[in-house]
Amino acid sequence: MEKSIQKLLDKLGKKGFDTEKKVNSIDMQVAFENGFTTDEVGGILALQKAIKSHSTYAFIMGGSDTKPEKKEVKRNADDDRSTGAGIHTETFETGNY
Repeated sequence: MEKSIQKLLDKLGKKGFDTEKKVNSIDMQVAFENGFTTDEVGGILALQKAIKSHSTYAFIMGGSDTKPEKKEVKRNADDDRSTGAGIHTETFETGNY
């Protein structure tokens, strides 16, 4: 874990921002009223984004998942039993897990 992230998390906890809901409620004015610097506000915004995308652990550890690649598959009408007509294109994601 980066020291800057650790310091930010410690400061957030000491100021009472100890849950995701409380961190997400921080806006610019609240941040400055609680003594956070401009750099720390940037860290708070990044943490809020990580919380919203359910990647808090990755944020804390400085990691990231690979983006799944999208592939298109064409199927004949014989493959589609629901409509029974035409060629259909589907898009699905594959992950590199």
